Amino acid sequence: MAWWWWLLVQLLVWCCAGVVALLWWMWVTRPQVDIPGPPTWPIIGNVLDLLEHPLTLQKARDFHRQYGDLTRFYVGPKLVIMVAHPDDVQHILVTSKMVERDPLTTNVMRVIVGDGLLTLNGSRWKTHRRLINPTFHSELLGNFLEAFHEGGLFLSARLAADSRGGAAPADVHAAALFAALRSFCTTGTGVDPDLLIPDDLSEREVSAIVADGMTLLQKMMVRPWTRSKALLRLTPKGRAVFKYLALLRKRVEEVIAIRSAAKEDGPAKTRQRLLETLVKPGGQTAVPVSEVRDELVTMALTATDTTAICISYVLAVLALHPEWQDAARRELEDVFGEGGDYLRAASLAELASLRVLESIIKETLRLFPVVPVLPRMVTEDIWLSRGRLLVPKGAMLGVMPFLTHRLPQFFPDPLTFDPSRFLEGRGGEDHPCSYLPFGLGARNCVGSQYARLEMKVFLATVLRRLRFLPHSRREDLENAALSVTLHSIEPIQVYCVPLQESGL
Repeated sequence: MAWWWWLLVQLLVWCCAGVVALLWWMWVTRPQVDIPGPPTWPIIGNVLDLLEHPLTLQKARDFHRQYGDLTRFYVGPKLVIMVAHPDDVQHILVTSKMVERDPLTTNVMRVIVGDGLLTLNGSRWKTHRRLINPTFHSELLGNFLEAFHEGGLFLSARLAADSRGGAAPADVHAAALFAALRSFCTTGTGVDPDLLIPDDLSEREVSAIVADGMTLLQKMMVRPWTRSKALLRLTPKGRAVFKYLALLRKRVEEVIAIRSAAKEDGPAKTRQRLLETLVKPGGQTAVPVSEVRDELVTMALTATDTTAICISYVLAVLALHPEWQDAARRELEDVFGEGGDYLRAASLAELASLRVLESIIKETLRLFPVVPVLPRMVTEDIWLSRGRLLVPKGAMLGVMPFLTHRLPQFFPDPLTFDPSRFLEGRGGEDHPCSYLPFGLGARNCVGSQYARLEMKVFLATVLRRLRFLPHSRREDLENAALSVTLHSIEPIQVYCVPLQESGL
């Protein structure tokens, strides 16, 4: 018996020694660069600097303040470089050939959303992008106005009910998430929203689960030992996230089955919806059916979450800045009139004339871009800082819009909420890459036009029906997690007071 114990101990010691030797070799051979950053520890790099959970934007701001527009740190042996200056942003996203997302992010996101635009690279990504681009074409947007208006009415009713006439604060993200999800069901799939939206969980539960899912992604990126699905399912938040994903995937599979069962398409159309493009009558799919499912899940999660985040921040800052809320409402009165038809659904022409509202959305996205990091894998050596610094192949570049948008040389008084900078042509035009709320280059947001129009319709609808008073403070809005999408640590809440003429 003692002999077997001795052999087991020896085997364990040699295995540990082998792992340490491998980790040490990876550390010694890691890519290095002449860019400032925090001091590193052997093997683990800067993991100790990133153990705060959830990791907030303040950590990245502190790094930027201390080390500048290019900041280097290591996640184990993985070299990661934060990028803030528009010159480098332009070189990375526009003029270089780098469109691949780094495995540090894609492998983690794949645990949640599977194989879709967010996680695919190479030829598979190009195939998905080529298929999906036309489904968000501007020619289709006019057909989506009715669905967006219905979503705005849903959002208005939910906010009014949650706030009980202004007596209690309403959780904006929960209501906006379901409003956006309902719109996506109609515009993206053509299916009744009630067939696709899981009803096993309340709106607040789903909102919390989505936020928890984003912080889980962040945790897995900086703590590789947490990436196992089995381990995640041992935690309450992990179980809740995977339960919701299972419900959503089941509903998506049912929608695919409904589309597959159709015998033929309806009248010929120049442009088709997302589901119509990916699945043909009879069940033929443009890509493997598992990727169709994952793509629809990806869109149902990301497209709706980003819209909900932006709506939440816009309403919160308007509550904190009543002068701009009043300016938006005066503009709405000018466009829609003050008679009995004031609450009508907006036309494309009316929406195009809402310049104040558009500037409010742009300024909110400047301060609080819903996608705070744009990751890229360095597939070949690249020179940054106007050719002064060489970044080697194998590193990961993290373009940081929330830092770029706050550089004072491009946005004077950058912390001030001032939509007039976009009304008066001071919206960072000095550099074409100083403002990138939807990304830039080949891998920009595929649904950016869709998102802009949807947010404008939602806001034009709710601002004609409700007045918003502050509950969340500006510091609450700033205290947000650094992850795939921007989520404040505390839920964003506002008081909603129905306007007399709204009829709510």
